[in-house]
Amino acid sequence: MSIPAAIVALSCGEEAAGPVGSLCATRHGLEVCVDRPEYEPSQSITVTSRNVSDARIFKDSCAVKPVGVTNLEVEFEAFYNPTLHCGRGATRADIVRNMVELEPGDSTRETVTLPFFSFQGWYRVNVWLLDAEGNLAVDTPARSGIFQVFPSVGE
Repeated sequence: MSIPAAIVALSCGEEAAGPVGSLCATRHGLEVCVDRPEYEPSQSITVTSRNVSDARIFKDSCAVKPVGVTNLEVEFEAFYNPTLHCGRGATRADIVRNMVELEPGDSTRETVTLPFFSFQGWYRVNVWLLDAEGNLAVDTPARSGIFQVFPSVGE
């Protein structure tokens, strides 16, 4: 397969993620982008989410999470956990209070921090979508393009 054909194959369809190195990906009508191709453990990631659909989208701010793999042939984690940013006892009311409504064309920007113990590998940021009542709208997250995490080289 030629390089242009591979790029077209990777960029078509709702579930396509784009080629490795693309900082943005679109899934479920939400484009999710990170600000850099490489990070170190404990660094902050600026995540921009933009509604590219024709419908209103509700983004769960409680469960935005960077997830990583050491081998691109395995699936990235897709485990929903709203207690990440809304606390151990997060209720549906907490989730609804913290969700962000995006009209078509609207975008948000937020910062998430990589854990101190992040391993070297390829990562994405998962962004979960909800319905107006705070239930999961789909069973897989929207997600950013792929970026890499390398251990600190020290100074």
